[in-house]
Amino acid sequence: VEAVKITGSTPKSDQDVINAKLGNMIAGRNSEADEIKLLYCTPEKIAKSKRFLTLLQRLADASKLVRIVIDEAHCVSQLGHDFRPDYQKLHILRQLFPHVPIMALSATCPPLVLADLLKVLRLGPTVSSDDPPRTLYFTSPLYRPNLHYQVLPKATDSSKVYEEMTMWILANHRDDSGIVYCLSKRDAEKVAEELHSRGNICTGVYHSERTESEKEKLHMNWQEGIVKVVCATIAFGLGIDKGDVRFVIHHSLSKSLDGYYQESGRAGRDGKDSDCILYYRAQDALTLSSMAMADKDGSTKLYAMLAFAQNLTGCRKIQFANYFSHSANISLASWSTSAHDVCTHCDNCTRSKESFDTKDVTVEAWQLLRIVNEVMRSGGSATLAKVVELARSTGKAAYSGAKPDNKKGRKRFGERKELVIMDLDAVCGGKVDLRKEDIETLVVDLLLQGYFKELYHSTPYSTVVYLQLGKRAPRLLRVTSMEDLEAETPRLSCSFRIVKRPAKGRPSLTSSNRKGKNKAIDTLMSSDIAKEQGHSDTQQFICKHTNDFNDHPTIRSTTISSTFPTSSTSLQNGARHQTTTNLVIISDEDEDEEDRGSGAIDNESDGGSEEGVDDWMDVATRNRPQKRQKTSHWEQGQLDTDVIELSSD
Repeated sequence: VEAVKITGSTPKSDQDVINAKLGNMIAGRNSEADEIKLLYCTPEKIAKSKRFLTLLQRLADASKLVRIVIDEAHCVSQLGHDFRPDYQKLHILRQLFPHVPIMALSATCPPLVLADLLKVLRLGPTVSSDDPPRTLYFTSPLYRPNLHYQVLPKATDSSKVYEEMTMWILANHRDDSGIVYCLSKRDAEKVAEELHSRGNICTGVYHSERTESEKEKLHMNWQEGIVKVVCATIAFGLGIDKGDVRFVIHHSLSKSLDGYYQESGRAGRDGKDSDCILYYRAQDALTLSSMAMADKDGSTKLYAMLAFAQNLTGCRKIQFANYFSHSANISLASWSTSAHDVCTHCDNCTRSKESFDTKDVTVEAWQLLRIVNEVMRSGGSATLAKVVELARSTGKAAYSGAKPDNKKGRKRFGERKELVIMDLDAVCGGKVDLRKEDIETLVVDLLLQGYFKELYHSTPYSTVVYLQLGKRAPRLLRVTSMEDLEAETPRLSCSFRIVKRPAKGRPSLTSSNRKGKNKAIDTLMSSDIAKEQGHSDTQQFICKHTNDFNDHPTIRSTTISSTFPTSSTSLQNGARHQTTTNLVIISDEDEDEEDRGSGAIDNESDGGSEEGVDDWMDVATRNRPQKRQKTSHWEQGQLDTDVIELSSD
């Protein structure tokens, strides 16, 4: 199939060649076999190039424009999780080409977004059977039982995170294809480097600052199995057509469950069992909070994501079902034909009762509220880290409070600071008797329940998030002493992981006595398995000669471009086949709806990496379910749009 693409980064020489081919089509100088069948472009190209629209108009007049397809159609709506302003300008397509059918595709398009999408694109009402000039609507259950979800504890020390992630991949998917989603471009670079250096894993990097040729090269090598793991921001996703992705790891939280489900859904599109792993620590909550505040309903969506990550008991399938049925108004039947049945294979369904502890934390919650209240009373401000530090102090602790510098001695937020000493015994009866990680978990839990709220303070370089008392805080603060809390009802509870410390002498990827990069693999596996790391002469060469290619901008442990010829059609072919499409819209009707307003999108973050040292869990040896359910093709939520016959009346 002859396919081309035009984007803002397409060289002018390439655009001239494409325009010449399209001109020959319009003039009828090409045979049908030589004509361009698929033309890929970005919404920005349509919104900003009058010349391109004129070219499309000439193609339509020559009966050469027979269908318009809009992928990731949920980006049209401000109610969607990835709104892009230029998508809203695609309404001009219906205005200019009223008789050309439009197909809109999305993997996450709840009813509210669907209604907005129809209005913005000026499509007709949806029907379930062919009844022009209305819009045909096809959907399938969202739930895919071949995906196995786990939330793993994320160590405070970033080096421990890289070590645990490497061990998990080598132990569970050593030779499989996978994706690691990261919060920032810098994180993607660092994770790829660490996975390669610690485990000799062939990795690649993908984000918005990569050139088109670098992106296409990486995509081709990943498709062919030369690159095993792609470390990327959420920019990596559109056009992925690789069915054998056996795992998707999130190095950090997503900003919403909508985004997380879509990103993790890029695993197992061939219907085979695949893993979806989220590394989570409570510290990440407020980092994401400062990013989500700019999005419409950003905090609400982030809170749902945090509740999912904090939950140690509820089936992940049911959590997804409840979220989509309430926040997106999707019926449970649309989610799954058995929405109320547990999946039996997620981390919470297989978790032993000995791995977590549900405690009454009414006293600890009261102490934390009293600490924050005291900080606010003195005109100070405290981040999550500072609150945890104060809570774990013995006797007296110091923090920054506002320094009164006016005649009345009033203290206002943002004024000059002075060191204030807090007497924990007098304020809250002493230190909070919980581990550092458990206090962080409890603080996030109290934030989700409304006992705390965030206060954002922006600087030229970043946004700092402080904790303040929420609307439910007075419920506990009205109690003045710890003794009076005994009669307080209802009680507050919270579940915490039971930490198993590594045994002495436990082998480590970062062991000081390792000799060479492959020593890490020998500590994890028997020597006969380690010998299979390459599997082929090509892969053995890549792994043994990594130092020669470490400076390659896109692919780690992979040769330079002359070894792997670039294919300009690899991404196009990927974009043409979307096997998890949940929405197909075809319309032949021109409507006179008003334009919707525009907004903003933050597709990629430049957040920093983690620092600090603390306790961690050995997640590489975590029990995995031994028996997984067989799944039907329909239940996997897969709808292959290539086999649907579409009417172009």
